[in-house]
Parts: sequence; structure tokens; C-alpha cells
Amino acid sequence: IEKTTSAMYQQLVINQLKELDNNKKESIEKNIKAGIVKLQNFQRPDGGFSYWPGLSESDAWGSNYAGHVLLEAQANGYFVSEYMLQQWKNFQKGKANSWSVTGENYYGSDLDQAYRLFTLALAKSPELGAMNRLKEFKYLSSEATWRLASAYQLSGQHNIDLHLISNLPVSFDVTNKL
Repeated sequence: IEKTTSAMYQQLVINQLKELDNNKKESIEKNIKAGIVKLQNFQRPDGGFSYWPGLSESDAWGSNYAGHVLLEAQANGYFVSEYMLQQWKNFQKGKANSWSVTGENYYGSDLDQAYRLFTLALAKSPELGAMNRLKEFKYLSSEATWRLASAYQLSGQHNIDLHLISNLPVSFDVTNKL
């Protein structure tokens, strides 16, 4: 799922970085359309996306990422099945509302949830209750807080997003994350 979505994402934004000739634009359009079709092979009956095609279990991060890229493709004028997106939104909402920290998912769980909430807000389907619960999480990382603030901003909750990001660092040490 990461390879397909990453390839699509970079092709969705490359025109913002450099001038493209018509042949390159046509090639990119073809690739993005093929990527959208390919992502259908990753979608599970529960609406989430598996890490590999054919796996029976949906992957939390892969579902966040695939949904994000599909929303970006749609925003850039590509056809994305409303049924596919609705199934994904239902999956995301279910995961967002049932999220809790356990010993098994403690590390990075807040970032998964914040990304999920961001993508739902981007899809114009914010889950404010789940956002408020995450906001109260005592150990919310700076990275997750930035994503959560973005979800609030997209949801029109500007006082909350500004409150969340005040005094947050704007750079992160990635050396200890690997």
C-alpha cells in the first residue's frame, strides 16, 4: 500500500514543483488513474486497506495513507468511487471512535489516531468527539498534536487549533525515531 500511495502522491504534486510537458502530464494522469484502480485491490470488506493485496486484515497506517491520497486525487479532479470513499470513511470513523491506548499500541498510537482524524476532517467528515478525546491524552506527542491541530483547523475549530500549537516545536529530532 505504501509503494502505490507514495507513487501516486508524488505524481499528484510534482506539477507544483516543476513545469511538465504534455507527454509527462499524460503519463502522470495515466499512472494516477491506474493507481486508483490498484488501490481497490487493497480495500477490505470493512472499508480499510490491507498492507498487501489479498490480506484479510486492514492496516491502520495504510488505511490512513491510502485514504489521504485518494482524497488528494479527487481534489485534483480524478474520479474516485464515492462508494470506495464512503466505505473507507466508515472504517475510519469506526476506528476513530473505538480508539484507546493499550500496552500493545502505546508507541505511535496517538500519531495513527491523529492522522486518521486529519483524514476524516479532510474528507469533510470530522469526528469531533474522537478529536476531543485525543486532545485530552496526557502523553500526546508533538507530531500527533500538529496533525490533530490540522484536523481542528479543517473542521473550523480555529480557537482549538491555535491553542494546541502554541509553544509546540516546529522541528523534530528524527534520529531517535528509527
